[in-house]
Amino acid sequence: MLCGNDNKKKNAYLKKLCKEEQLVFSQKEINITKDNIFDYAKSVNLFGEYPTVVLEDVLKNEEIVLSKEDLEILMKSSVIFVFFEEKLLSADLKKYQKYAKIEDFSSSTTKQLPKMNVFNIADAFSRKDKMTTWMLYRDAISLGTPPEEISGIIFWKIKSMILTGTKIFSIDELKIRSSELVSLYHKAHRGELDFAIGLEQFILSSLSK
Repeated sequence: MLCGNDNKKKNAYLKKLCKEEQLVFSQKEINITKDNIFDYAKSVNLFGEYPTVVLEDVLKNEEIVLSKEDLEILMKSSVIFVFFEEKLLSADLKKYQKYAKIEDFSSSTTKQLPKMNVFNIADAFSRKDKMTTWMLYRDAISLGTPPEEISGIIFWKIKSMILTGTKIFSIDELKIRSSELVSLYHKAHRGELDFAIGLEQFILSSLSK
């Protein structure tokens, strides 16, 4: 369980936990139910490997209340659950410390956040480096970079690879990714989904294939 307001340190710690080839699912509070969490707890992919599930701000959701029995199940599951929480009350810490390792990344000082170079995200995407792309994306979003800006750079990179060619992606695959990004953009601006969440899922799914 990672808590505190220093997202840069939290993301760096998360990167150490996750292996490069590991399957990672990321879910935010507005996008998940308690049943979903326990579906993940029982999941395993075709190769017998267990994923890492990142749950962001889930514990503050009043509709998701984890009992002691629930926490026992999650603790014993082979799936790795990482809870991202900005703030935990003392009562919460006491409740969860028996079932989870808690790392506090709270910062007492407020610093001016540096601007993220989103071209690095596109470069990692072009190398099909899922973990680096995802972590850079999380850093960018935590620094307040608009998802429209990130998707625009990734879209530009995909179009460049279609024109110049690449051994990492097939042309057909790039065309599919390009269409998916356009569709994602329009759905987000019609209010059908949260752009930041949709783009994160796009990155994870695109680089897992």
